[in-house]
Amino acid sequence: MNPVADSSDFQTPRRPTLPRLLALPFSVIPSSIHSTVLITALNRLLAKQIREGEFEFLRDRVLAIQVRDAKVTYQLRYAGPAGFVACQRSEKPDLSISGTIYDFLALATRREDSDTLFFNRRVVLEGDTALGLELKNWLDGMDFEALGGPLPPLLRATDRMMGAYERFKR
Repeated sequence: MNPVADSSDFQTPRRPTLPRLLALPFSVIPSSIHSTVLITALNRLLAKQIREGEFEFLRDRVLAIQVRDAKVTYQLRYAGPAGFVACQRSEKPDLSISGTIYDFLALATRREDSDTLFFNRRVVLEGDTALGLELKNWLDGMDFEALGGPLPPLLRATDRMMGAYERFKR
């Protein structure tokens, strides 16, 4: 006879979070600088997709991206051909996305399936669910290798580092 496992026997693997000491500089840097860096990177990396109008579903929709362990929140919107622009904190987001640095990197590197991250509430979408689903589907369909430039090698290096970290923590 097989014993029935107690639910306390099942634990999800612990995911790394940014240590408080490393998170401190993020909280000291003004949010406007964080936003400028993120928006500049998005507009450069996604310039072709912006020109081709792939983000029209996001036009004038306010997105909040919260990196929980770094205690940083970015607020932005897509402004058409101008690309992504920063929003004021006073603007209510249409969609909020929150997660840890590790989980956002797992999503970007495709190290973990987006459905797993969302359904296990490691990456949380709140607000306009239709907009969230459309954004998730865009991310799932995006071929990051096709972007060229520095992003694909950076994502491959990040994936290797995450793998090394996971092997080390066993």
